[in-house]
Amino acid sequence: MAIVLASLLTLPAYSLGATRYLHNESTSDLQALLCFKLHVSNPAGLLASWRNDSNQFCGWFGVTCNKKHPSRVIALDFESVELHGQIPPCIVNLTLLRRIHWPNNQLTGQIPDELGRLNSLQYLNLSLNNLSGVIPNTLSSCFRLQTIDLSTLAYLGVGMNSLTGELPYSIGNTLPNIQNLIMQENQFRGQIPTSLTNATNLQVLNIRYNALHGIVPHFGTLSNLIELNLGMNQLEAGDWSFLSSLANCTQLVRLYLDGNILQGILPSSIAGLSKSLEQLFLAANKISGTIPQEIGHLSNLMLLRMEQNLLTGNLPSSLGNLQNLYLLSLSQNQLSGQFPLSVRENNLSGSIPGALGRCKNLETLNLSYNSFYGSIPIEIFTLSSLSEGLDLSHNQLSGNIPPEISGLINLGTLIISNNKLSGKIPSTLGECVHLESLNMEANLLDGTIPESFANLRGIIMMDLSQNNLSGQIPEFIENFDDIKLLNLSFNDLEGQVPTGGIFQNASEVFVQVFKLDQLGAPRSFLAECKALRNTRHRNLVRVISACSTFDPSTSLMGPRGSIGYIAPEYGFGCKLSTEGDVYSYGIIILEMMTRRRPTDEMFTNGLDLHKYVAKACITLSFDDGGVANDFDHENLSTAGAKDCIMRLIKLGLSCSLETPKDRPTMQEVYDEVITIKEAFAALSG
Repeated sequence: MAIVLASLLTLPAYSLGATRYLHNESTSDLQALLCFKLHVSNPAGLLASWRNDSNQFCGWFGVTCNKKHPSRVIALDFESVELHGQIPPCIVNLTLLRRIHWPNNQLTGQIPDELGRLNSLQYLNLSLNNLSGVIPNTLSSCFRLQTIDLSTLAYLGVGMNSLTGELPYSIGNTLPNIQNLIMQENQFRGQIPTSLTNATNLQVLNIRYNALHGIVPHFGTLSNLIELNLGMNQLEAGDWSFLSSLANCTQLVRLYLDGNILQGILPSSIAGLSKSLEQLFLAANKISGTIPQEIGHLSNLMLLRMEQNLLTGNLPSSLGNLQNLYLLSLSQNQLSGQFPLSVRENNLSGSIPGALGRCKNLETLNLSYNSFYGSIPIEIFTLSSLSEGLDLSHNQLSGNIPPEISGLINLGTLIISNNKLSGKIPSTLGECVHLESLNMEANLLDGTIPESFANLRGIIMMDLSQNNLSGQIPEFIENFDDIKLLNLSFNDLEGQVPTGGIFQNASEVFVQVFKLDQLGAPRSFLAECKALRNTRHRNLVRVISACSTFDPSTSLMGPRGSIGYIAPEYGFGCKLSTEGDVYSYGIIILEMMTRRRPTDEMFTNGLDLHKYVAKACITLSFDDGGVANDFDHENLSTAGAKDCIMRLIKLGLSCSLETPKDRPTMQEVYDEVITIKEAFAALSG
């Protein structure tokens, strides 16, 4: 005891004061955490360990403390833990807080102004919640900067909420150290603040899916910019000088400008964009004129999307310089002439050039729905990089399938249907052991199904219908454990159907033949569809998807899903996936809520059901007319019901996002639907 007292007596006065100070601050942090717990809830009980114990709170779930000051909180991490409630202003008492990471929760209400007083805050991520209101003026009111200081903030994420109003006009001045500014999928309107050009540390700027308008600012001052995402707004290009200014952004990798109203002719200054550029999205912008030859200077491009524009003329030969390109989408334009590289759904003709074999990094090649004729060039089959898909369907290709097809050793999806290919199916195709989807229907192929197909043990979908194949159905198909669709109809097969393996569950096998060439066949076909929709038997396949895509003017095609409901990635030859199912479910939700089909005649010039709903929600008022009239008003009498409706619409929008990885998982969809259902049921309870 004497030693301890002696030590205390020798401590300088400031040390005792510092100890009291740290104790007071520690108590303040504890009380702030308990205050936060009072204002939020967590169904999983992850905050149950948060009790009034000043010695333990640094070990609480989601809490990180300072190593130098072990009792001071510096980070709160609550990603995807179903937090409900509103953000309490008392959070400001965590005065050393550097990081707030709360994405993908159910937080509601407004972002409190008090967050602006967290002078140590460097990272703020509130994306994927249900926040509303405007961005706090603490981010923009310069005259308050004597008391408000967000100059340390490097990450601000508020994407996928319901925030409204205009972006703070001086946001670029008040966030001088911001590196990542994520505000996509809100309801922001007005112009992009020019002050953002002063935020010279910006690396990622994402304000996609809002209602911003005006001319795109000159972002050339942002020399550290890696990603600029301005897609799905109402922005204009003006004289396109903004594109020239981006030449100074030498680190730019991703540039998304799709879904705006840029209009005009794409200038040759596109050649000045960063040589590091890998992704360029200009789709659905009413861009006219020809594609400039200078686009070939962007030698590192991997994804180039320019579909749904007004482009005309020939494709520039310089596209052949894009050796790293693995996705080029130029569909729904007015392009003409012969073909230098991969595009689909135009009116391109001639033979497929063998020069494609030089594109050694192609993962997907989609040339479908054109007018190509002649044989398939052998050079294509040297592209061992092709893994996602090869789609040559709906052309006029003829001749035999070359045996060199065995070179596609990594291919997952092969679609060569609806051509005029003849001869036998090469046995070498059985060497493509990674095939999961094989579509060869509607050709002139003859002979038997090759025995080498026994090697395709991972096959999920195989359609050989509408050919002249003969012989028996091979017994090895019994061993295809993963197959979900087998279509052998409209051939000359004979003999007994195998009885083992998948043939024991005939509901997975489609061998029904509808003789559409006979008089009265369409009426008979539709009658059979109607009957089979309501039939359940182990030896009958459900053909509702085939019926829904039936076109009396053509032969029956393999069941793929109805137009408007199938996921966009299937158009690029991607394999069937649960992400595609989520997309279809989202479209059904939007159709149910708006009472408009995705094939409605109003959806033209790049507008589709998803975009229609997304833009409608920006200005949606349940008391006004206009677009809001498309939404069901029957159960909108209370604020709670409106919230349920909006959550369901928001779920439909997130499910029907274009990119599969951006969609929620099926489990997440299920959980959200159950939550909405329970909330709605409680309103009438």
